[in-house]
Amino acid sequence: MVRWVRWVLGVLAVLVIAAAVLWWTPTSDYVILPGITENLNRIVSVPSAASKLPRGKMLMVAVDVEPANLFYYLVGKYTPYGEVVPAQELLGPTGNEQQYQQANMELMTQSHLDAKVAALRQLGYKATEIGQGVYVYQVVKHTPAAGHLKAGDVIESVDGTRVTTAQSLLNYMGHVTPGQTLTLRVLRQKQTTSLQVGTIKSTATKNHAELGVEIFTYKPNYDIPVNIKIRTGDISGPSAGMMFSLSIIDHLKPQLDLTKGLTVAGTGTIDASGNVGAIGGIKEKVLTVYDAGAKIFIVPKGDYSDAVQEAKAVGIAGKLRIIPVGTLAQAMAALQRH
Repeated sequence: MVRWVRWVLGVLAVLVIAAAVLWWTPTSDYVILPGITENLNRIVSVPSAASKLPRGKMLMVAVDVEPANLFYYLVGKYTPYGEVVPAQELLGPTGNEQQYQQANMELMTQSHLDAKVAALRQLGYKATEIGQGVYVYQVVKHTPAAGHLKAGDVIESVDGTRVTTAQSLLNYMGHVTPGQTLTLRVLRQKQTTSLQVGTIKSTATKNHAELGVEIFTYKPNYDIPVNIKIRTGDISGPSAGMMFSLSIIDHLKPQLDLTKGLTVAGTGTIDASGNVGAIGGIKEKVLTVYDAGAKIFIVPKGDYSDAVQEAKAVGIAGKLRIIPVGTLAQAMAALQRH
């Protein structure tokens, strides 16, 4: 009996030590884990439509991103319940977590604005974008901008032409010949400087040139004719944009009955024109929305195959309808159809 007790205690001691090692040993990577959902009826409000709240639920979804200890590293690496991401891939070339978090908060703010505009335009309203320049979110390696522009720069003009929004810069680039060198006036750390930056052929738009930067409008605003409020607290990133737009439409046009009284989840960025873009953490979001009781999950077309693969891997393929969309209009049509 004494030997048996000693053996059990010995095994327990080994397990405790192993658990401590797994938990307290850091790695240089990050891990993406299933996170939370939020009912957008509590986040999105349209005061003029307050008496006509939607009868169903629309859920936004957020994942949990953490520095990976050894335990979470193994979970992310060898199970379908997480994903390991190298620090440089997640944080960008600077590796600065604070800068990454700040940029994601700014992207969330931008997504609020774009979602409002996309929703209102979908319903026939007019909304004009107003900005104070073009914010450089990230510089792509091995492009003309690398070594000249930096994350955090604000482009104020190109060849003497004022650019006040991301779209105005894209419009200007449509008239630039790939290989042409441009003169940029840039605001950097409260100092204005002039830079000569080359261009290359755009990888996204045929016959257009690009600098090699990811951008959004600096201090953007819109002439929005309807009072809409979105309160997301400390949740950051742009991936709930499409769902904000759908929720706004659901508030303004309850007769469309987009949810049919059901719980619908979705993810995807949105731009002011209503285009839905791919996001990160789609595998973890599949698990999150299923655990929240959603029966329908609307995802960007670019993330559809990964979402379906994850649903099969965890055995919920027949229990969660995953619908791919490329625009806000397609998302609305998909809800009305299903």
